[in-house]
Amino acid sequence: MIPILYESNEIIFTNNGLGRLRDIIDCRVTEERNGVFECDFSYPVTGRNYNEIQPERIILVEHDDTGRAEPFDIKSKSEPINGVVEFHAVHIS
Repeated sequence: MIPILYESNEIIFTNNGLGRLRDIIDCRVTEERNGVFECDFSYPVTGRNYNEIQPERIILVEHDDTGRAEPFDIKSKSEPINGVVEFHAVHIS
């Protein structure tokens, strides 16, 4: 599944929101038992949706082999390094 970007107030994730992040370079979801559930992803500054990806917006990502997608709240972004920005998001429970 290609991750999908949504506005910060979205509660029903049945559409394409602000857009599918087709240019995403890398997306890693980590989940600790009874602990943190986080998503880190890399996106190029030249990517189609780069200007739309902002802290407090939501990214919907598949996180395991079940094919179930989960929403994550984007919390931070790095400065561009070689034209790529790293984003950090936490699960919305």
